[in-house]
Amino acid sequence: MAEYSRRQLEELICELVGVTQITPLINKHISELALIYKMTWKEIARCLTYYVEVARGTLRVEYGIKTPCTSVREKADKYFKQLELDQRKQQGEAAKVVEYQENNIIFNIKSLQNKKRQPKQYDINEIDVNKGDQ
Repeated sequence: MAEYSRRQLEELICELVGVTQITPLINKHISELALIYKMTWKEIARCLTYYVEVARGTLRVEYGIKTPCTSVREKADKYFKQLELDQRKQQGEAAKVVEYQENNIIFNIKSLQNKKRQPKQYDINEIDVNKGDQ
């Protein structure tokens, strides 16, 4: 999903609040958050999702969405940035997985790590010094 639309935001709010359509107060709050606080639709949706799912808050129609959005804005931003980093890391790990095709093992060469070769270690007590002089 490249762009998050207002319509998608309204659908999410209806789902989270438990109403069938957006109330005038929530509509006003959406406009205020976008114009005054310079929040994108996606950022508003992330704040509300964080507030409900992570912070375990409850959205009520009577109070609107402005206070929950502004109170968790920084925390939600950190949470979703970390979530994106974790997803990228997991995708990188998935690319390293060995693929099996018709009894052939195909390795992703980028995933193979070079191991330093350990030099052969000799036990000094086992070396026969007298043998080399003859």
